[in-house]
Amino acid sequence: MIDRTTTHIEIYIGHVELMLLQPCYRNGIHIRRASPGEFAVLKERHGLEPSAAEYTWMLDPDGGSFVIGSIPNWREAEYALMTDRESLYDWSKPRPPDFPVETGNVG
Repeated sequence: MIDRTTTHIEIYIGHVELMLLQPCYRNGIHIRRASPGEFAVLKERHGLEPSAAEYTWMLDPDGGSFVIGSIPNWREAEYALMTDRESLYDWSKPRPPDFPVETGNVG
């Protein structure tokens, strides 16, 4: 249990083309679309196409981590309700699941 919570949150970003991740996010993940200035820096560093701007997601407030991929989706559920699932995105299990889960998109 972290911060007195019992929920498990997972984030799914599909069709990932490029990512730069940190090993640990001590202050959590803050997903947002890259600003034009941030994208310009990433474009220069990594030789990105201008069309990638729409799919570039910053993962922390300082802009040190990013993912280029589809719109991020999140799911949240109680740990105790996970039963035999190892992931909230276990595509081999029925959807919707047989336990309460909250879902949403970023952006």
